Amino acid sequence: MGKNGNTQTISKFALDGEQKKDLVTAGKLVGPKLDQVLEYFYAFAKSDQEASGFFRNQASLDHARGAQKRHWELLLSGEFPDDYFKSADTIGRVHFRIQLPFDLYLAGYARATSYIQEMLSQQFGATYTPMARKRMVRQLGALNRAFAMDTYQVIDAYFAAQREEQETAFRYMTEGIQRMSERDLTQPIPSPEHSDFPARYDQVRTSFNTLMDNMGGVIGTIQDSAANLSSSAGEISDAAEELSNRTETQAATLEQTAAAVEEITSSMKQSSGATTETSSLAREAQGIAEEGMAVASDAVDKMNEISSSSDQISQIISVIDDIAFQTNLLALNAGVEAARAGEAGRGFAVVASEVRALAQRAAVSAKEIKDLINVSAGHVDEGVDLVSKAGGVLERIVGHVERVTELSSDVAASAQEQFTGLSEINTGVSHMDSVTQQNAAMVEQTTAATVTMRQDTRVLADLVQTFRVAAAAAGAAARPAPAAGGWEQDLPPADASAA
Repeated sequence: MGKNGNTQTISKFALDGEQKKDLVTAGKLVGPKLDQVLEYFYAFAKSDQEASGFFRNQASLDHARGAQKRHWELLLSGEFPDDYFKSADTIGRVHFRIQLPFDLYLAGYARATSYIQEMLSQQFGATYTPMARKRMVRQLGALNRAFAMDTYQVIDAYFAAQREEQETAFRYMTEGIQRMSERDLTQPIPSPEHSDFPARYDQVRTSFNTLMDNMGGVIGTIQDSAANLSSSAGEISDAAEELSNRTETQAATLEQTAAAVEEITSSMKQSSGATTETSSLAREAQGIAEEGMAVASDAVDKMNEISSSSDQISQIISVIDDIAFQTNLLALNAGVEAARAGEAGRGFAVVASEVRALAQRAAVSAKEIKDLINVSAGHVDEGVDLVSKAGGVLERIVGHVERVTELSSDVAASAQEQFTGLSEINTGVSHMDSVTQQNAAMVEQTTAATVTMRQDTRVLADLVQTFRVAAAAAGAAARPAPAAGGWEQDLPPADASAA
């Protein structure tokens, strides 16, 4: 509180002007009795168990008593110098530091002021006149107001020290929270041993540092996991890209394979149709060969019949030849007889000559016919032999055609089975092609997803890397306390109190 504030406080408690004189007069009366008052006051402090606990020994009590006397002397002087306000501030701060209860402080002051009033009443009692009584009332009032102001000053210093301690603690907490908001988790709040952080708030400091350490551990784990995830996402992305390329190649190859299988299936279908037609033609050829064999067999039979007829004709020709020979003999005999007959037999000789000529011609013709028949018989024999050979060849052809028919049937059946199998393969390959195309699309989507995941992972990694975390748990770094100044230079020992 500044000088103007102190002046206002003095005025509020009516301790300035003419009223100041009453305090100065009362102070002169009380001053010689301060040792007696303090003796009474500290007798109470020593008798009360709670109050006595704030003094380690008689020396600390004497120190507090001397400080209290100097303080009251400054108060009762009525001048209210800066030293008084500094002393009141020191007392209040010491009370806060040792956490002196207000009831002990106020009770001690109440007892002290009551004792002073009793002493002054006894002193004024010997000369109790109306004028003296009026002066005593004014002086006692001035004393009460002075001690009330002194109590206010000490309590105000108490709360000021409390506010400063809280502000110090909040400053450290605010700075720590600010660092955390800036993602710096490496600087914990220093301990009271290494800074001016109030020991009274050490539990809050410990909880804050524990929270920061836990967050640092979590963020560190997330950073490691994000780095591992980023690496894994990269590997997955690369693998997915390679898989996508291989799947595309496989899909293209399978598509070509499907087209080739479809062409093979179509070709096999045509081959199966041609094989079936070949089998049909082979069966038809077998029927024709069988018919040719029957015709050849009939031709052999007819040749045999012709050969038999030729034999009969040869026999008949032999008979004709014999007849011609006999006729020639008869004609020769007739000519001989006609020659013997002379002129009468000339006509008969001519007839015999003609008959002989006819017989010769018949014999020549019969011979020629016989020769022709013999030639024809030879040809017929050759024809029969050839037809027999042709029959044998046709029989072999029939056998081969039968075998070809059987093989063609087998080939046709096999071709049908192959066509059925290829149709199923074609269906399967078409399905595989469809599935592969779907897989390729899915792999492409997966690749896109992994790329997105890789980007998101990189964003996450970049985000968590913005946090600064301690590499290992370490003690709070020593933070130099600010240089002591002002009231701290005048503080008495921690257990010494001016009550």
